[in-house]
Amino acid sequence: PTCFPIDIMHLFYENIALYMLKHWMDCFFKDSILNDQLYVINNKQWIEIRIEMETVRKSIPTDFGRPPRNILHHHNGYKAEEWASWITLYSLPLLKDRLPAKYLKGWSFFVKAVQLCQKRVLSLHDQEEIRKLLLLFYQHYERYIYYNIYFIYLNLYCFFIKIILFLVIIISFWLPD
Repeated sequence: PTCFPIDIMHLFYENIALYMLKHWMDCFFKDSILNDQLYVINNKQWIEIRIEMETVRKSIPTDFGRPPRNILHHHNGYKAEEWASWITLYSLPLLKDRLPAKYLKGWSFFVKAVQLCQKRVLSLHDQEEIRKLLLLFYQHYERYIYYNIYFIYLNLYCFFIKIILFLVIIISFWLPD
């Protein structure tokens, strides 16, 4: 239905990011055999990430918002602002050389889409780029991470894109030339 907006705060920041983190942390599935995947980051690498996050806390300008907390230990208490920062600022540099390249590339589609969604004004080109990036992320997730099982939150992406396009049409109709 196009009668209500999608809440990207929960969809992007507090669901998709958390679920991807749980994949990387080896705790997404209850069955540990299912969690044994190439994209799982080992404990030594999580310690390195923790140390890098603690080090960077001291030099982050306040303009970037709240300094990052150790995602491994505090992810359950992360607020939307922290998830947004994790996704758009910290995740790619911290996951580089820790995730295999194809998984990092798949995650980068999501990161770029979220960065575009955070813009105050979205052009038609931006909307098309968001649609393309989210579709690439969805296809990556389906192919390499969750195989043939469809996850409901990822299916919401298609709906989210339709809402963006619908809202742009409405807004452009009411805005003066």
